Amino acid sequence: MRLSVALLCLFFWVGSLLAQQPSPSPELLRLNQEYTAKYQAGQLPEALTLIDKMLASPDLASLPNARPGLLFNRACLQSLLGEKTQAIASLRLALDAGYTRYSSYATDSDLDPLRTDPEFKTLIAEIKEKWGPKALEWDASEPGFEFRLQFDSPDIHDLALLRTEFSVDPVVAGAGDDYEKLIRLTKWTSEQWQHDSSHMASKNDPLTILREAKAGGRFICQNYAVVAAGVTRAYGLYSRLLGLLPKDVETRSEAHSVAEVWLPKFKKWVIADGQYGIVPEFRGIPLSGLELQRAIAEEAPIECRGNSAKCADWKNFIMPNIFYFKIAQNQHRFGMKTGTAQLVLVPKGAAKPRKFAGGNEEVFAGSIYTSNPATFYAPPE
Repeated sequence: MRLSVALLCLFFWVGSLLAQQPSPSPELLRLNQEYTAKYQAGQLPEALTLIDKMLASPDLASLPNARPGLLFNRACLQSLLGEKTQAIASLRLALDAGYTRYSSYATDSDLDPLRTDPEFKTLIAEIKEKWGPKALEWDASEPGFEFRLQFDSPDIHDLALLRTEFSVDPVVAGAGDDYEKLIRLTKWTSEQWQHDSSHMASKNDPLTILREAKAGGRFICQNYAVVAAGVTRAYGLYSRLLGLLPKDVETRSEAHSVAEVWLPKFKKWVIADGQYGIVPEFRGIPLSGLELQRAIAEEAPIECRGNSAKCADWKNFIMPNIFYFKIAQNQHRFGMKTGTAQLVLVPKGAAKPRKFAGGNEEVFAGSIYTSNPATFYAPPE
Protein backbone atom coordinates (compact mmCIF):
# COMPACT_ATOMS: atom_id res chain seq x y z
CA MET A 1 0.00 0.00 0.00
CA ARG A 2 1.31 3.45 -0.94
CA LEU A 3 1.71 5.94 1.88
CA SER A 4 0.31 9.14 0.42
CA VAL A 5 2.48 12.22 0.54
CA ALA A 6 -0.28 14.23 2.20
CA LEU A 7 -0.52 11.77 5.06
CA LEU A 8 3.23 11.36 5.29
CA CYS A 9 3.83 15.11 5.40
CA LEU A 10 1.09 15.58 7.93
CA PHE A 11 2.53 12.86 10.12
CA PHE A 12 5.94 14.52 10.16
CA TRP A 13 4.25 17.90 10.53
CA VAL A 14 2.57 16.58 13.66
CA GLY A 15 5.90 15.17 14.78
CA SER A 16 7.60 18.52 14.31
CA LEU A 17 4.85 20.23 16.28
CA LEU A 18 5.35 17.75 19.09
CA ALA A 19 9.00 18.81 19.18
CA GLN A 20 8.41 22.56 18.97
CA GLN A 21 5.55 22.91 21.45
CA PRO A 22 5.29 21.67 25.07
CA SER A 23 6.53 18.12 25.35
CA PRO A 24 3.81 15.57 24.57
CA SER A 25 2.95 12.82 26.94
CA PRO A 26 4.57 9.42 26.41
CA GLU A 27 1.09 8.06 25.70
CA LEU A 28 0.51 10.47 22.81
CA LEU A 29 3.91 9.65 21.34
CA ARG A 30 3.18 5.95 21.63
CA LEU A 31 -0.17 6.33 19.84
CA ASN A 32 1.50 8.36 17.09
CA GLN A 33 4.13 5.68 16.53
CA GLU A 34 1.58 2.86 16.52
CA TYR A 35 -0.62 4.74 14.06
CA THR A 36 2.27 5.11 11.62
CA ALA A 37 3.17 1.43 11.86
CA LYS A 38 -0.43 0.32 11.27
CA TYR A 39 -0.89 2.66 8.34
CA GLN A 40 2.31 1.56 6.68
CA ALA A 41 1.29 -2.06 7.16
CA GLY A 42 -2.05 -1.39 5.47
CA GLN A 43 -3.99 -2.11 8.66
CA LEU A 44 -6.43 0.73 8.10
CA PRO A 45 -9.15 -0.04 10.67
CA GLU A 46 -6.50 -0.27 13.38
CA ALA A 47 -4.88 2.96 12.16
CA LEU A 48 -8.26 4.69 12.29
CA THR A 49 -8.80 3.53 15.86
CA LEU A 50 -5.45 5.01 16.86
CA ILE A 51 -6.25 8.33 15.15
CA ASP A 52 -9.49 8.49 17.18
CA LYS A 53 -7.58 7.75 20.39
CA MET A 54 -5.18 10.62 19.65
CA LEU A 55 -8.09 12.96 18.94
CA ALA A 56 -9.76 11.95 22.20
CA SER A 57 -6.57 12.30 24.26
CA PRO A 58 -6.70 15.17 26.79
CA ASP A 59 -2.99 15.68 26.09
CA LEU A 60 -3.84 16.98 22.62
CA ALA A 61 -5.16 20.18 24.20
CA SER A 62 -1.57 21.38 24.57
CA LEU A 63 -1.04 20.85 20.81
CA PRO A 64 -4.04 22.59 19.22
CA ASN A 65 -2.38 22.91 15.80
CA ALA A 66 -2.12 19.12 15.52
CA ARG A 67 -5.89 18.49 15.62
CA PRO A 68 -6.71 19.77 12.08
CA GLY A 69 -4.15 17.45 10.48
CA LEU A 70 -5.32 14.47 12.49
CA LEU A 71 -8.91 15.12 11.39
CA PHE A 72 -7.80 15.25 7.76
CA ASN A 73 -5.90 11.98 8.22
CA ARG A 74 -9.00 10.40 9.71
CA ALA A 75 -11.02 11.44 6.67
CA CYS A 76 -8.43 9.85 4.37
CA LEU A 77 -8.63 6.56 6.26
CA GLN A 78 -12.43 6.61 6.24
CA SER A 79 -12.39 7.29 2.51
CA LEU A 80 -10.13 4.30 1.87
CA LEU A 81 -12.38 2.15 4.04
CA GLY A 82 -15.46 3.09 2.02
CA GLU A 83 -17.02 5.17 4.80
CA LYS A 84 -17.97 8.07 2.53
CA THR A 85 -20.45 9.85 4.80
CA GLN A 86 -18.10 9.73 7.77
CA ALA A 87 -15.13 10.82 5.63
CA ILE A 88 -16.92 13.92 4.34
CA ALA A 89 -18.01 14.76 7.88
CA SER A 90 -14.39 14.47 9.05
CA LEU A 91 -13.25 16.71 6.20
CA ARG A 92 -15.69 19.39 7.30
CA LEU A 93 -14.43 19.06 10.87
CA ALA A 94 -10.83 19.40 9.63
CA LEU A 95 -11.81 22.49 7.68
CA ASP A 96 -13.59 24.03 10.67
CA ALA A 97 -10.55 23.27 12.82
CA GLY A 98 -8.29 25.21 10.44
CA TYR A 99 -6.95 22.73 7.90
CA THR A 100 -7.48 24.87 4.80
CA ARG A 101 -4.78 23.50 2.50
CA TYR A 102 -6.76 23.26 -0.74
CA SER A 103 -4.12 21.19 -2.52
CA SER A 104 -4.57 18.32 -0.05
CA TYR A 105 -8.32 18.19 -0.57
CA ALA A 106 -7.95 18.50 -4.34
CA THR A 107 -5.16 16.04 -5.06
CA ASP A 108 -4.70 13.52 -2.25
CA SER A 109 -5.29 10.12 -3.85
CA ASP A 110 -6.65 8.72 -0.58
CA LEU A 111 -9.74 10.85 -1.22
CA ASP A 112 -10.26 9.48 -4.74
CA PRO A 113 -13.14 7.20 -3.62
CA LEU A 114 -15.07 10.36 -2.73
CA ARG A 115 -14.53 12.36 -5.91
CA THR A 116 -17.73 11.32 -7.68
CA ASP A 117 -19.87 12.04 -4.62
CA PRO A 118 -22.05 15.20 -5.10
CA GLU A 119 -21.54 16.33 -1.52
CA PHE A 120 -17.76 16.01 -1.85
CA LYS A 121 -17.83 17.98 -5.12
CA THR A 122 -19.74 20.74 -3.37
CA LEU A 123 -17.22 20.77 -0.53
CA ILE A 124 -14.26 20.95 -2.91
CA ALA A 125 -15.88 23.84 -4.79
CA GLU A 126 -16.35 25.72 -1.52
CA ILE A 127 -12.75 25.15 -0.47
CA LYS A 128 -11.40 26.16 -3.87
CA GLU A 129 -13.42 29.38 -3.88
CA LYS A 130 -12.19 30.41 -0.45
CA TRP A 131 -8.72 28.89 -0.15
CA GLY A 132 -7.77 27.66 -3.61
CA PRO A 133 -4.86 29.18 -5.55
CA LYS A 134 -5.49 32.37 -7.48
CA ALA A 135 -3.29 33.70 -10.25
CA LEU A 136 -1.26 36.48 -8.64
CA GLU A 137 -1.28 40.01 -10.01
CA TRP A 138 1.87 42.05 -10.50
CA ASP A 139 2.62 45.70 -11.19
CA ALA A 140 4.48 46.00 -14.46
CA SER A 141 4.08 49.79 -14.29
CA GLU A 142 6.24 50.00 -11.17
CA PRO A 143 9.57 51.66 -12.04
CA GLY A 144 12.21 49.05 -12.71
CA PHE A 145 15.81 49.08 -11.50
CA GLU A 146 18.94 47.03 -12.05
CA PHE A 147 19.68 44.18 -9.65
CA ARG A 148 22.75 42.60 -11.17
CA LEU A 149 23.50 39.13 -9.85
CA GLN A 150 27.07 38.29 -8.89
CA PHE A 151 28.33 34.89 -10.07
CA ASP A 152 31.57 32.95 -9.79
CA SER A 153 33.68 32.64 -12.91
CA PRO A 154 32.52 29.56 -14.89
CA ASP A 155 36.09 28.21 -14.97
CA ILE A 156 36.71 28.05 -11.19
CA HIS A 157 38.37 24.86 -9.99
CA ASP A 158 35.43 23.75 -7.83
CA LEU A 159 33.15 23.40 -10.85
CA ALA A 160 35.62 21.25 -12.75
CA LEU A 161 36.20 19.17 -9.62
CA LEU A 162 32.46 18.70 -9.18
CA ARG A 163 32.21 17.12 -12.62
CA THR A 164 35.16 14.77 -12.17
CA GLU A 165 34.85 13.76 -8.51
CA PHE A 166 31.19 12.80 -8.87
CA SER A 167 31.36 11.46 -12.46
CA VAL A 168 28.72 13.83 -13.79
CA ASP A 169 29.77 13.88 -17.45
CA PRO A 170 28.06 10.54 -18.24
CA VAL A 171 24.79 12.01 -16.94
CA VAL A 172 24.66 14.56 -19.75
CA ALA A 173 26.40 12.50 -22.43
CA GLY A 174 24.32 12.58 -25.61
CA ALA A 175 21.97 15.33 -24.41
CA GLY A 176 20.61 17.22 -27.39
CA ASP A 177 20.71 20.71 -25.88
CA ASP A 178 21.01 22.66 -22.62
CA TYR A 179 17.38 21.98 -21.76
CA GLU A 180 17.90 18.24 -21.91
CA LYS A 181 21.06 18.66 -19.82
CA LEU A 182 19.08 20.62 -17.25
CA ILE A 183 16.44 17.89 -16.97
CA ARG A 184 19.05 15.17 -16.53
CA LEU A 185 21.10 17.15 -14.00
CA THR A 186 18.01 18.03 -11.95
CA LYS A 187 16.97 14.40 -11.79
CA TRP A 188 20.53 13.36 -10.93
CA THR A 189 20.58 15.85 -8.05
CA SER A 190 17.41 14.36 -6.56
CA GLU A 191 19.01 10.91 -6.49
CA GLN A 192 22.12 11.79 -4.46
CA TRP A 193 20.54 11.49 -0.99
CA GLN A 194 17.21 11.19 0.79
CA HIS A 195 15.51 14.36 1.94
CA ASP A 196 15.58 15.24 5.64
CA SER A 197 13.87 18.47 6.65
CA SER A 198 15.79 18.72 9.94
CA HIS A 199 19.43 18.55 8.79
CA MET A 200 21.79 20.65 6.67
CA ALA A 201 25.26 19.91 5.38
CA SER A 202 28.10 21.52 7.33
CA LYS A 203 28.78 23.98 4.49
CA ASN A 204 26.44 25.31 1.84
CA ASP A 205 28.47 24.43 -1.24
CA PRO A 206 27.97 21.57 -3.74
CA LEU A 207 31.21 19.69 -3.03
CA THR A 208 30.69 19.61 0.74
CA ILE A 209 27.04 18.62 0.39
CA LEU A 210 27.75 15.80 -2.05
CA ARG A 211 30.70 14.50 -0.05
CA GLU A 212 28.67 14.41 3.15
CA ALA A 213 25.73 12.84 1.31
CA LYS A 214 28.04 10.13 0.00
CA ALA A 215 28.98 9.45 3.61
CA GLY A 216 25.32 8.95 4.49
CA GLY A 217 24.07 12.48 5.11
CA ARG A 218 20.47 13.50 4.46
CA PHE A 219 19.66 17.17 4.01
CA ILE A 220 17.02 19.85 3.43
CA CYS A 221 15.65 21.34 0.20
CA GLN A 222 18.13 24.23 0.19
CA ASN A 223 21.04 21.80 -0.09
CA TYR A 224 19.39 20.22 -3.14
CA ALA A 225 19.00 23.69 -4.64
CA VAL A 226 22.67 24.47 -4.05
CA VAL A 227 23.77 21.24 -5.76
CA ALA A 228 21.39 21.80 -8.68
CA ALA A 229 22.74 25.33 -9.09
CA GLY A 230 26.33 24.14 -8.86
CA VAL A 231 26.08 21.24 -11.25
CA THR A 232 24.28 23.31 -13.90
CA ARG A 233 26.91 26.04 -13.60
CA ALA A 234 29.54 23.35 -14.12
CA TYR A 235 28.10 22.98 -17.64
CA GLY A 236 28.15 26.68 -18.45
CA LEU A 237 24.65 27.71 -17.41
CA TYR A 238 23.82 30.65 -15.19
CA SER A 239 21.83 29.47 -12.18
CA ARG A 240 20.59 31.13 -9.03
CA LEU A 241 18.96 30.00 -5.79
CA LEU A 242 15.29 30.89 -5.62
CA GLY A 243 13.36 31.01 -2.37
CA LEU A 244 9.66 30.17 -2.67
CA LEU A 245 7.65 31.55 0.24
CA PRO A 246 3.98 31.29 1.28
CA LYS A 247 1.60 34.18 1.80
CA ASP A 248 1.71 33.69 5.58
CA VAL A 249 5.50 33.48 5.68
CA GLU A 250 5.67 35.76 8.73
CA THR A 251 3.75 33.30 10.89
CA ARG A 252 4.29 29.85 9.30
CA SER A 253 7.63 28.03 9.21
CA GLU A 254 7.28 26.66 5.71
CA ALA A 255 9.16 27.53 2.53
CA HIS A 256 11.00 25.82 -0.31
CA SER A 257 14.27 26.35 -2.18
CA VAL A 258 14.95 25.52 -5.82
CA ALA A 259 17.40 26.53 -8.50
CA GLU A 260 16.35 28.78 -11.34
CA VAL A 261 18.47 28.37 -14.46
CA TRP A 262 18.83 30.72 -17.42
CA LEU A 263 18.26 28.84 -20.69
CA PRO A 264 19.42 30.89 -23.70
CA LYS A 265 17.29 28.74 -26.02
CA PHE A 266 14.13 30.04 -24.35
CA LYS A 267 15.61 33.37 -23.19
CA LYS A 268 14.20 32.89 -19.71
CA TRP A 269 14.79 31.63 -16.18
CA VAL A 270 13.53 28.08 -15.59
CA ILE A 271 12.80 26.26 -12.31
CA ALA A 272 14.86 23.17 -11.48
CA ASP A 273 13.67 21.49 -8.29
CA GLY A 274 16.61 19.38 -7.18
CA GLN A 275 14.74 17.80 -4.27
CA TYR A 276 12.05 16.31 -6.50
CA GLY A 277 14.10 16.05 -9.70
CA ILE A 278 11.50 18.09 -11.59
CA VAL A 279 11.65 20.78 -14.28
CA PRO A 280 8.06 21.98 -14.86
CA GLU A 281 6.88 22.40 -18.44
CA PHE A 282 3.69 23.57 -20.16
CA ARG A 283 3.08 22.98 -23.86
CA GLY A 284 6.73 22.20 -24.40
CA ILE A 285 8.01 25.35 -22.68
CA PRO A 286 9.79 25.14 -19.30
CA LEU A 287 8.41 27.44 -16.61
CA SER A 288 9.86 30.10 -14.35
CA GLY A 289 8.62 30.40 -10.78
CA LEU A 290 6.22 33.14 -11.78
CA GLU A 291 4.82 31.11 -14.67
CA LEU A 292 4.51 28.02 -12.47
CA GLN A 293 2.32 29.91 -10.00
CA ARG A 294 -0.09 30.98 -12.73
CA ALA A 295 -0.14 27.55 -14.35
CA ILE A 296 -1.00 25.85 -11.06
CA ALA A 297 -3.66 28.45 -10.23
CA GLU A 298 -5.27 27.95 -13.62
CA GLU A 299 -5.00 24.15 -13.29
CA ALA A 300 -3.00 23.93 -16.52
CA PRO A 301 -1.75 20.46 -17.50
CA ILE A 302 1.82 20.88 -16.27
CA GLU A 303 4.34 18.21 -17.20
CA CYS A 304 7.06 17.35 -14.70
CA ARG A 305 10.14 16.61 -16.78
CA GLY A 306 12.63 14.35 -15.05
CA ASN A 307 10.21 12.81 -12.56
CA SER A 308 6.66 12.58 -13.91
CA ALA A 309 5.72 9.95 -11.29
CA LYS A 310 5.99 12.60 -8.56
CA CYS A 311 4.16 15.34 -10.45
CA ALA A 312 0.89 15.31 -8.49
CA ASP A 313 2.68 15.09 -5.15
CA TRP A 314 5.04 17.90 -6.12
CA LYS A 315 2.26 20.26 -7.20
CA ASN A 316 0.39 19.49 -4.00
CA PHE A 317 3.51 20.36 -1.98
CA ILE A 318 4.62 23.43 -3.88
CA MET A 319 1.25 25.11 -4.39
CA PRO A 320 1.11 26.90 -1.01
CA ASN A 321 4.77 28.00 -1.25
CA ILE A 322 4.68 30.17 -4.36
CA PHE A 323 3.46 33.57 -3.26
CA TYR A 324 6.68 35.50 -2.59
CA PHE A 325 9.89 34.90 -4.58
CA LYS A 326 13.34 35.77 -3.26
CA ILE A 327 16.88 35.81 -4.67
CA ALA A 328 20.20 36.99 -3.24
CA GLN A 329 22.42 39.31 -5.24
CA ASN A 330 25.58 37.51 -4.12
CA GLN A 331 25.45 34.08 -5.75
CA HIS A 332 29.15 33.39 -5.15
CA ARG A 333 29.75 29.82 -4.01
CA PHE A 334 25.98 29.28 -4.34
CA GLY A 335 25.12 30.65 -0.91
CA MET A 336 21.99 32.56 0.05
CA LYS A 337 23.90 34.95 2.26
CA THR A 338 21.83 36.91 4.76
CA GLY A 339 22.87 40.47 5.37
CA THR A 340 23.63 41.02 1.68
CA ALA A 341 21.23 42.51 -0.84
CA GLN A 342 18.21 40.36 -1.60
CA LEU A 343 15.40 40.98 -4.05
CA VAL A 344 11.87 39.96 -3.10
CA LEU A 345 9.09 39.81 -5.69
CA VAL A 346 5.84 40.84 -3.99
CA PRO A 347 2.36 40.44 -5.55
CA LYS A 348 0.51 43.65 -6.27
CA GLY A 349 -1.10 44.98 -3.11
CA ALA A 350 0.47 42.36 -0.83
CA ALA A 351 2.38 43.17 2.34
CA LYS A 352 6.18 43.23 2.23
CA PRO A 353 7.38 40.43 4.51
CA ARG A 354 9.97 41.44 7.11
CA LYS A 355 10.34 38.29 9.21
CA PHE A 356 10.01 34.53 8.94
CA ALA A 357 7.91 32.19 11.11
CA GLY A 358 7.04 34.61 13.86
CA GLY A 359 10.24 36.56 14.36
CA ASN A 360 13.31 35.57 12.33
CA GLU A 361 14.26 38.83 10.61
CA GLU A 362 17.55 37.53 9.18
CA VAL A 363 15.70 35.80 6.34
CA PHE A 364 14.76 39.19 4.87
CA ALA A 365 17.83 41.15 5.97
CA GLY A 366 19.03 43.47 3.23
CA SER A 367 15.89 42.97 1.17
CA ILE A 368 14.75 45.20 -1.66
CA TYR A 369 11.13 44.76 -2.76
CA THR A 370 9.53 44.95 -6.17
CA SER A 371 6.23 44.01 -7.76
CA ASN A 372 7.58 44.32 -11.27
CA PRO A 373 8.40 40.89 -12.77
CA ALA A 374 10.72 42.50 -15.34
CA THR A 375 13.03 43.60 -12.51
CA PHE A 376 13.08 40.18 -10.87
CA TYR A 377 13.38 38.23 -14.12
CA ALA A 378 16.01 40.30 -15.87
CA PRO A 379 18.61 38.31 -17.88
CA PRO A 380 21.79 37.40 -15.98
CA GLU A 381 24.07 39.60 -18.09
